[in-house]
Amino acid sequence: MEIFIPIGLGFVINLLVFIISKSLKQTNNRSLLICLFSFLAVLLASFIIGSWLGMGIGIISLGMLIFVFLVGFVITIIPRKK
Repeated sequence: MEIFIPIGLGFVINLLVFIISKSLKQTNNRSLLICLFSFLAVLLASFIIGSWLGMGIGIISLGMLIFVFLVGFVITIIPRKK
């Protein structure tokens, strides 16, 4: 059960990144790309830090990746009204 807290934290962090990028008038695809790059940056930081702290940050990045997959799936399934 304790692993879901950092995964949820990563999900919420990437949700905030997505909302901030959307508020800056970005398209959905560009906002999703920004979220993907933030996931990659956090994952790379976890590899650089290493040790137990790096593993915790890696789990947070897993939640960020889940957000990217989920939002990407929703964006492709639900058509946008013009």
